[in-house]
This record gives sequence, C-alpha cells and structure tokens, in this order.
Amino acid sequence: MKKILALALALMMVLSLAPMAMADEPVKLVWWMGCSAEAPIDWPEVEEALNAYSAEKIGVTCEFKYMTSDQISRAMETGEYFDICFTCDWYNDYATNVANGMFLDIADKLNDYPALKDSVIDAAWAAMDTEGKIYAIPHMKDIGMEIFWIIDTDYFINQKGLEKDLYITFDGMEEYFAMYKEDHPDDYPFKMSKSGLTSWENCTADWINEDYLIGLDWDAQGTEEATKVKSALDIPAWVNRLKTVHSWYEKGYINQDAAVTESMPRAQAGVVQSGQGWFGAETVWANAIKKPVYISRFEGPYMNTYSIRGSMTAVSSFTEHADEALALIQLMNTDEWYRTTARYGIEGKHYNMVDGTAVKTELGADNMSLWAYTQGHYTVGPVEASPFPEVPADPDQWTKVFEGYADATVSAVMGFTPDLDPVMNECLAISSIWQEYKAELITGTSDPDVVLPEVRTRMEEAGLQTVIDTLQAQVDAFLAAKN
Repeated sequence: MKKILALALALMMVLSLAPMAMADEPVKLVWWMGCSAEAPIDWPEVEEALNAYSAEKIGVTCEFKYMTSDQISRAMETGEYFDICFTCDWYNDYATNVANGMFLDIADKLNDYPALKDSVIDAAWAAMDTEGKIYAIPHMKDIGMEIFWIIDTDYFINQKGLEKDLYITFDGMEEYFAMYKEDHPDDYPFKMSKSGLTSWENCTADWINEDYLIGLDWDAQGTEEATKVKSALDIPAWVNRLKTVHSWYEKGYINQDAAVTESMPRAQAGVVQSGQGWFGAETVWANAIKKPVYISRFEGPYMNTYSIRGSMTAVSSFTEHADEALALIQLMNTDEWYRTTARYGIEGKHYNMVDGTAVKTELGADNMSLWAYTQGHYTVGPVEASPFPEVPADPDQWTKVFEGYADATVSAVMGFTPDLDPVMNECLAISSIWQEYKAELITGTSDPDVVLPEVRTRMEEAGLQTVIDTLQAQVDAFLAAKN
C-alpha cells in the first residue's frame, strides 16, 4: 500500500508541474529497460531515431531508462514515475509487482491492438492469464525450455572425426568425456564452478519454486500424478541427475575443486559445456567461448509458466497513457525497423545486413551492447550474425524454433502462480538447508545416496510437508477455477 500511495503522489506532482502540451505534440512516455551496468554509449542517438519514427507512426515518443536490478527496485519502492517497464521472475519481480498493484490489467485492451495480440502464441497468453486478468506481454524468444550440450568443434569434429549429433542424452555424454579424458588424463572435459553445470535442473521438474525445491514431475504428464505437488527429493529425474553427475566427478571428468570455485567463465571452461537455449544459440555460445562449437539437445522443449514469464513488458497501473503505451509496445514487437534499431542501432554505423543477418560493426559491438531480450520479441527483425564461419547464423532460426514448440511438453498447471506467504517461514528454512548442501551435490562432489537422506530429514523437520500441502491446495483450487 505504501508503494501505491508513493507512486500516486509522484504522479500528482508530475501532472501538476508539467506544462500543458500542445494538442499536436506527441505523447512522451517513460520506458524502463534492464541492464547490468548502464545504458549503451550510443543510446541517445538511437533513441532520437526511434522517437522520430514513432512520433510519425503513432504520435508517441519515449525516454528509455536503462536500470540495473537494484536501481529499478529502488525506483519501484520510492514511487518513481514510469509508463512501461521490463519485468520477469529474477528482475523487477513480476509476481511481487502484480500483488502490489503496480501493473495494469490489459486483458480488456488487447483486442484494440490485434497486431500485438497476434504476435504472442496462445500458450504464452495462457501463462499470463491470472483469473481473467493479464498484467504483462511475454516476449517471443526461447519460451520453451530446451537444454543443450555445447561441444568443442576443434577437438571432437576436427581432431577425433566425430559427426555432429543433434540429440545426445544426458547419460550419453559420458562417452565424450571418456574420450577426452583418455587423451588428456591431467585435464577435465567438464569444468564447472560451484554453480554446477549450467541449466542442469531447469527441466528436471516443472518448478513451482526452484529455490525451495518444490515442483511437479514432468514425467508424470498424462497421468493423475501430473498435478501432484512434490519435493524435488521425490522427483526421480532430479535425483538421478545428481547421481549421474556424482559418477562423473568420481571418474575425473569434473574438476575436483568445483564445489569451491566461485566462477568459471565459458572461455575457461571445458570442451563440453551446457546451457538453456535453442537450435541456433550456438552462435551466441561460440561468441562467449571465443571458438567454434556445435550443440546437441538433451532435454526439451518444455513449456511452463516460468519459461514463458522469463521476459515480459508491463504497463504501469498509474500511467495516464495506457493506450499510447500499448501502441508503443505493439510497435516494438511488430515493426521490423523499430525493433531492429532498438536492438542493433543505426544501420551502416552500428551494424550492416549480410545474408539476412545483422553484422555488428566494431563501434556497434562497443557502443550498442545491451540486453536485447528486455526490449521485446526476438521473432521480429534479423538475427545477429555469427563471428565464426564454422557456426553460421540461420536467418530463419526463430521460425524453426517456434515450429519445434508444437511438440513441446506443456505444464498441466500453466498460468499458476503460488502464494508463498502462508508458508514463507518454512520455505526460507528449506532454502537455507538446501544452500548448505547445494554446491557439493550439484558439482558431484558429494554422494547423493549418502547426503540426500540427511537433507530430507532436516527439511521435513523444517516443515516440508506443510509447504507441499499448502501449495497442493492452491493448485487444486487453481485447476478447479480454470475448469
């Protein structure tokens, strides 16, 4: 309530101090974008170009403010004015802002913006539906969870003569590890930090809340167990994953100091890595690793509320320009010139088009580096070119990715948002216990058969069953209302 009152007062001050705009002047909006540090160096020039275009097209201009997670949290707390903002589960927390009344329900307005509505697939809108209300527009990017092996081309293809395999199971990667270890007995093919292998857990459960190890069992889809809330300790895929990683650690495939290594940049990691992405993301990873790679999917696609809410745009509850805001969001997500300029900058200066892909210039790479996923859809505008000829970018990759989502496993509780407040004390206790054991378990350092029984005992004493029962009641009520 304090946030709402603060923002209302801030809005009254803005309106009372602002001079009356001429009727033919464009409406100026404020859009908060996410960033890790600060706005791109050349953003003022790009913003000027965007505003000239949007003023002519829809009578709207915009001040784009790039904000770190801490900055946007403070701005929300103090009631700083905005019209549009980026939100997700890990930045500018979506659920908290909805609960605090910060985001506008746009469900009734979407039909007035058919291009925007049609730019989002039905499954994504289903994930956004909260009792008939919609508080954000999900960005069409990698909204289906797919987990990949990222494999060194030079060693496995050029040196060992293997052929690219697009689908290697999790356990099937062991023969690759063994091959490398035989050639390099003093090295490790699967180097990692205390964070474990990237994205290893994303598809081991349909998470209700991963921090507290509470979710549903993907493998139970199609059965009456599909909507049964469980601890990860009772989800076989999650437990077996830990056991497999432990066996790799014992065989010397994983660096023995993984559990105490704070970080491991991709460029320093091993000849096999992992990550959540899509077919086509090898160009991104090759750029991060600084050498050619190829990818092989071992899980997915899975689609749930979490995956779809990974990147969204919301409209402020306190905006005086809701229609103009939606018009600008529609422009960002449907107009190729506007979206491309926002993402890459000025053509001929920051990027050039080559074979249907955007090739960044040196200036563009230096002065227009940003979180493009915070802006809008990836399905609009060109993909970025690959820095390596061996890993060419596919101009049609997003068409192919979304065609692949037709075969996705879809959550049985799509759209469900848990209310953890009644069991927050128990949840925090469970999370604290998990953090004590996590690094050693996910790096394979500890034996799950020895450690997990101890974890279970402590979590049960902390109220694990109370959490499960509470969330099960919420899931049952959600499904009953939905039906």
